[in-house]
Amino acid sequence: MLGISFLVMIFMLLFVVVPYLIAGPPTPLFHVQNHDVGVHELRIEIYDSKNSSVLDETYKLSAGEEVYHVKPFRFRVSGFEIVDYTFKFTLDNKFTETYPTNIQPWNTVEVELYSEYAKGQPLLIGETTV
Repeated sequence: MLGISFLVMIFMLLFVVVPYLIAGPPTPLFHVQNHDVGVHELRIEIYDSKNSSVLDETYKLSAGEEVYHVKPFRFRVSGFEIVDYTFKFTLDNKFTETYPTNIQPWNTVEVELYSEYAKGQPLLIGETTV
């Protein structure tokens, strides 16, 4: 019994504590920033590889406003769950973009509304990894 407890402690140390010490706490699931001067409504839907809904939320963002969503626990531990996900963003019920990714503890889907360097595109979607 003592040996099993010791192995569990080593496992926790190697796969949970050490990565947090090196990279810091997990980043948000997504981060959205409104660069426009007007108010916009953004619906964010997330689907897993079986097309089951994981998240469906709508945000109203004023000029310059930012929102983010904290990752659920299953995405905070490296290797706990490795599944492809699809983010679906609908802006003002007019523009829809999808973004496929694999969610890890230290990556964040970044969304910018009407950024200056994305002229002609209301949504700019990318990913940041720490």
